[in-house]
Amino acid sequence: MMLPDLTSPASRPSHALHPAFMRLLTVLLLSLVLSGCSFFDDTYLVESDYPLPDRKESSSRDTVTVTGLSDLRDAIRNTVAAGASERTIVFDSSYAGNPYEDLASACWQVRTEDALCAYCVENIAYEMTQIVSRTEAKLKVSYSAGALPVEEIISMPYATDLDDRIAEAISSGRSRLAILINRSILTSESMALRFSDVYRAHPGLAPQEPHVSVSLFSGSASQRLYEILLTYDLSEQDFRREKEELDAIVFPTKEDPDEYAVALDAFESLSSCCDPAGPPTVYAALVQKRADPEGVALGFVELCRRGGLECMLVDGQKDWEDHCWNIVRIDGQYYHVDLFAGLEQGFLKSDTDFWGSYRWTVDEYPKCEAASQNDEEAAHPENEAEESEPDAETNG
Repeated sequence: MMLPDLTSPASRPSHALHPAFMRLLTVLLLSLVLSGCSFFDDTYLVESDYPLPDRKESSSRDTVTVTGLSDLRDAIRNTVAAGASERTIVFDSSYAGNPYEDLASACWQVRTEDALCAYCVENIAYEMTQIVSRTEAKLKVSYSAGALPVEEIISMPYATDLDDRIAEAISSGRSRLAILINRSILTSESMALRFSDVYRAHPGLAPQEPHVSVSLFSGSASQRLYEILLTYDLSEQDFRREKEELDAIVFPTKEDPDEYAVALDAFESLSSCCDPAGPPTVYAALVQKRADPEGVALGFVELCRRGGLECMLVDGQKDWEDHCWNIVRIDGQYYHVDLFAGLEQGFLKSDTDFWGSYRWTVDEYPKCEAASQNDEEAAHPENEAEESEPDAETNG
C-alpha cells in the first residue's frame, strides 16, 4: 500500500497549518522574545519597609537574576548588606520594564532612600551588556572610607534588643559602633539618652558614664541607622584597669541577706565616701571611696543591683541646688535614699518626708508612699512579734 504524499496540498490534513503561516508565527514569537514583551504595561509596586537582608545569603551569590524593579532594588541593597564590591545582575527575559532606565533609577533610590547605603556607600557604578536576548549589568560599589565596615554594623528589625547591645558596647569599652534598625522612631537625641539610661541602671558596666554623640542616617519609612561615638575621660589602658577593679568588688558581704539588710549594708559601706567635691563616678565611690552625690548614688545603684535589689538614680534638686539620690524597692515598697543626708534623715524615706527640701519630676519615678523606716525593726515588724512571744508564754 502506498503512503499518501503529505507535502502536496491535496494530501495535507485540513487542520494542518500552512508553512507560510508557520514561518510568520515563528518570526512573531522571536520578535516578542527579543523585545522583552515590551507591549505589556510596566507595573511598579509601591514599596514599604523591606526586610533586613540575610548577609550570609547575600554574600554567597555573585550573580542574581531580577524580574522587576523591586527585585532590582533588593539586589543592590543585598550587595551593600554583604559588603560586596561587585555583583552581576541578570535581567530575566520576562523582566517588566526598561533595564537601562530602571537600573539608573534603582541606584539613585537605594543611595537616597536606604539608611545603610546613605551611611556607607560612596558611589554605585555599573556596566550594561546585551547578550542576544539577555541583558546583564556589572555592578560596582565603592564604600566610604569614613564609615565602619558593613560586617561590623549591628542590624536588627526592631529596637527590642537595643538595651542589650548598648550594655555590651559600654562594657567592652567600644569607642564607635553603628546600629541599623529597620523600624525605629528614635531620634539621635533619644538614642543618646538611651545610652545614658542603660548605664545609669547598670553603673558597673564601666568605671564612668561615657560621653555619647549620635549621627542619624534615615531610610524609607522608619528605617534608621545610628552611628554612635563613645568617649571617656580615660585612656584605654586605664579603662581596662579600673573596670577590673570595679568587677572585683564583692557584694553583698553577708550570706543570704534580706532586702533590708542589703540596702542598709550598701548605705553603710558608702556613707564615708560622701564628698561634695569628689568625682561623679561609680569608680570613685566604690574603689576610691570619695565621690560627689552623683557618684555615690551610682555606687548605691550598683551595690543594690549586685545584691538583687531594684534601685534607680534620681536627678533633682535639694534646697534649690542640683542633687542626686536614689529610690530603692524594699519588700515591694519604694523608698527614697540620700546618703548625703545621713542614715536618720536619708534612709528609706517617703515622698512626704522629702517634699519641701527635695524636688524631682514626679511622673518619671515610682511613688514612695510607705511610711519611713530607719531601722531593721521598723522595716520588719515580724521580728518584734517573734521577740514578744516568750513574754506572752510567761504571762500565760
